[in-house]
Amino acid sequence: MSWGKFAESDPKLAEFGAARLAAGVAYLATVRKDGAPRVHPVTPIIGHGRLFVFMEPTSRKGDDLRRDGRYALHCAVEDSSGGEGEFYIYGTATSIEDAATR
Repeated sequence: MSWGKFAESDPKLAEFGAARLAAGVAYLATVRKDGAPRVHPVTPIIGHGRLFVFMEPTSRKGDDLRRDGRYALHCAVEDSSGGEGEFYIYGTATSIEDAATR
């Protein structure tokens, strides 16, 4: 499901999620080749109805996602009590090759 469809179906949760993801670093979990989880700090970008994560072509997270698109993304929290709240989303990543979209 795209971010735009998510926002249409639950605008309040999408607004909360966008605010939490924009608050700083988030953590992207991918699946390594051996099946183990791998966690990466990322800066998500929400725009044009989509959730984007930029990565270098040589990135391990990119390798993981090209092989197995499953991911989980969790916002950073303010403190050990959960601060301003947590937001977590999971899905299947799609590589965007179109320069205009990127």
